[in-house]
Amino acid sequence: MPVAETSAPTGIWHRSADAHRSLARIAARLLYAKDKEELGLEEVDRVAVAIERAVRRRFLILATSFLLCILLLLLVLAVWGAAAFDGEDIDQAASVAAIALLAMAACAAASWRHFQYGLGIAETKRTPVYGSSRRSTVEMLEKLFDYLGRRTAPAAYYYDRRGRRRPVHRRHFFGRLRGLLLSEVASDRAIVLPPHGFWFSAQIFVDAEPEEIIRALKVRPNSGGRPKDYDYEAMLLALIEHPALRAIDPEQYGVESAVMDLVRDRCEPSDKHDNDIRVPENTRLREFAKDIVAAVKINRGAG
Repeated sequence: MPVAETSAPTGIWHRSADAHRSLARIAARLLYAKDKEELGLEEVDRVAVAIERAVRRRFLILATSFLLCILLLLLVLAVWGAAAFDGEDIDQAASVAAIALLAMAACAAASWRHFQYGLGIAETKRTPVYGSSRRSTVEMLEKLFDYLGRRTAPAAYYYDRRGRRRPVHRRHFFGRLRGLLLSEVASDRAIVLPPHGFWFSAQIFVDAEPEEIIRALKVRPNSGGRPKDYDYEAMLLALIEHPALRAIDPEQYGVESAVMDLVRDRCEPSDKHDNDIRVPENTRLREFAKDIVAAVKINRGAG
């Protein structure tokens, strides 16, 4: 279905008619049936948060380095201009400093681009970063990105500030941070560099109905509530070598409850760490804690 234009031939498109074809809502529809779309959007939001947490430190280091180099470059240029106004000759020292700072800023930007797409032209998909996102969700999202990365896929596009529709190249879905394109937060989407260029934060739309993409991918969205699969492997990795786990006494009364509290503390979102791992309800969590206590008891007995 074509996107409706305004009556005047201005080339400006109606955004409201495309809301259901945004990349995030299409991803949500792949995950959940139409009447459960809000659950899909919540899951998409969790994916975006997990990715942002996984790359936050790297991004902040490179962004701070880039901005610091630019600020120092501006300072050098200001001093250079003031010296020239006073008739002082500092051209050689100032030019060397300016070139060095410009090179360092370029290195920081190139490093972030290399992290996402590698060297040269982005010809193939890179291994994605999804943090602690649910495995079944990641698999479904990768099916979507695989589809959109094909030459025969429906066109992806965005709207510029004047409301005009602009194309999005299929290689935009090749980067390691492609999952952040689903975020409803523009600053998260801005972290994802386009394969050609340096800045892109617009919301992406797809020129196809969600049902068409569902049929093309031959997937069956979840029609029930939230899935009950839990990443127990990720939970264990969050506990390995933790001092509190080493200190537990498997024979002590209430040890299972202590392990349950430790799992929640290490897996649920917190300022102390970057983990965001779904924890099961108390009954299943207690069974998991029993297995951990039993394993600790066996391993210590073997030592």
